[in-house]
Amino acid sequence: MRTPFLTPFLFCLALSGCSNDGFDDLRAFMESTGKEGASKIEPLPAVKKVDTFEYRQGELTDPFFARNLRPAGSGTLPDANRPREPLEEYPLDALRMVGTMKKAGHALYAVIKDPKGTLHTVKIGGHIGQNYGKVSAINEDGLEIKELIQDASGEWTASTAMMSMNEEAPK
Repeated sequence: MRTPFLTPFLFCLALSGCSNDGFDDLRAFMESTGKEGASKIEPLPAVKKVDTFEYRQGELTDPFFARNLRPAGSGTLPDANRPREPLEEYPLDALRMVGTMKKAGHALYAVIKDPKGTLHTVKIGGHIGQNYGKVSAINEDGLEIKELIQDASGEWTASTAMMSMNEEAPK
């Protein structure tokens, strides 16, 4: 009884020994790779000398000295105790003026779009931007913002920024 099962098994075993395993190209690559030798590695670039800087306290301002809260020529300082408004979270270049609104009996409002796509209304005296900006004028095609910026010497200086109405492409 064992012969009928043994004959096909031996026949399959003999055929598997004669088959091609498909690795001829891999064997040829391995034989040719070792004959070429190691590739040449380029030398590292020369290390450049860095100029040193010696800090002399008498000649320059102390870089670790806290900035002064001295008033600028106009005598204005930012009010650090007032609650911040939502539009003060973003820099001015991230905000877009998309329109104006006029309510009966009220002043003109500007409609501002923040980077998240939320629309906000702001009126004259409202705060906007990260540099203590305060809206000083609103007209149909833009608004004027007075900002307080601290320079390197610690002086607070007032500057004026303009935000004009932008035409946005439909999304």
